[in-house]
Amino acid sequence: MTMASEDFDQALSAARQALGDVAPAIAAAAGTGVAADGLIRVTAEGGRLSDVAVDPRAMRLPPAEFAEQLREAVNIALAEADPTATPEAAALPDPAALSRQLEELQNQSARQMARYTQSISEVMAALKQRG
Repeated sequence: MTMASEDFDQALSAARQALGDVAPAIAAAAGTGVAADGLIRVTAEGGRLSDVAVDPRAMRLPPAEFAEQLREAVNIALAEADPTATPEAAALPDPAALSRQLEELQNQSARQMARYTQSISEVMAALKQRG
């Protein structure tokens, strides 16, 4: 399949735009998880924990219960911070699909460049034979 220069430029521009649309949504994704009746508060941003606040009264919980409550707060925060878990995520392009699209564009570009180079070489060889 031969891709015209304009088609290639449009496809590449569309892929870049889509990647640009995804990055801020992922970076801005944040969530907060609260457990143990508000004694444990965890905030996650961009897929990582950014804050953990534990009221000293939570330390009175039995260790197993404290651990369970902390796990619950972390899981809630991470779930809320997951940019793919929101209704708006349906409008976001799939990063893996974009990656495949960009890889295909790169491969097409390389094949097209090889054809151009071969054509130039053939023209140069023909000119040398004449001259």
